[in-house]
Amino acid sequence: MNRQEQESKTVCGGLSRPLGKKTMEHNRSKGMFGRIIGLTYALFNYLSAILVLGYGVFWYANLYVPVTIDSGAKVSLTTALLVNTLLMLFFAVQHTVQARPWFKKLFIKCTHKSIERSTYVLFSNIAFVLFYLFWKDTGGHIWQVENKIGVIILWSLYGAGWVLAFAAIFLKNHFHFLGIRQAFLHFQNKDFSQEPLVKFFIYSLVRHPMYLGFLMAYWATPIMSTGHFIFALEMTIYTFIGIQFEENMLIGFIGKKYRDYQAKVPMLIPFSRRIVTPKSLSPANQPE
Repeated sequence: MNRQEQESKTVCGGLSRPLGKKTMEHNRSKGMFGRIIGLTYALFNYLSAILVLGYGVFWYANLYVPVTIDSGAKVSLTTALLVNTLLMLFFAVQHTVQARPWFKKLFIKCTHKSIERSTYVLFSNIAFVLFYLFWKDTGGHIWQVENKIGVIILWSLYGAGWVLAFAAIFLKNHFHFLGIRQAFLHFQNKDFSQEPLVKFFIYSLVRHPMYLGFLMAYWATPIMSTGHFIFALEMTIYTFIGIQFEENMLIGFIGKKYRDYQAKVPMLIPFSRRIVTPKSLSPANQPE
């Protein structure tokens, strides 16, 4: 516990009050217990995320798991659009709001920064489980590929997409990405900082290889059901909107370093050169 935490306590509403000597001693005695609880909480969310993501690989593919994207009761197109869009809105709002700096600051005031990312992971897990349990299909198909070579190509792209997405996560330090690193460092009574900007290997080809991998997995299927198509389309729309939010936030955090990275590396399509206009490099568009 640092000196600032010893001298005062910031409560959820943003107010501070001084702490007496007896209170500080009591808080120190609870420190280790709190760090153990935080680490346990983060570990649970970390392991749950691995299971949830792993299940998703087979859920999207309609393989080996009891509930898949096409296995539910068939409903009308209107019902499918309504239910599925509500599920997607929950996912989008959760991902967008919890990633905003103002929300993170409020959350940290109410709890502790070491479990902020892990809580994001927890609600992401919940959003995906809701997909798995309640996603609706109509029973129709957008396309169905029967050619053996075409099927092999599509399944290969599907597998490659997941490999690319997971590789991108591991290159960025998946322990930090899934929130366990922060809680573990706090358990050791150590401070932690954000991970540095990754620009090597696949991150030198595209700025968002994880999103590219997921997009490949969403669309590469030999049998595109109506429900699957709704998922792929809505998730693609959210992905492009989410990238704009994320990159604006990164520019705010990193500044010119990230703008230089944007100018050199394309967003999602490898080997495509991003056109840099004089306007995009003008002083008015540079972060302060």
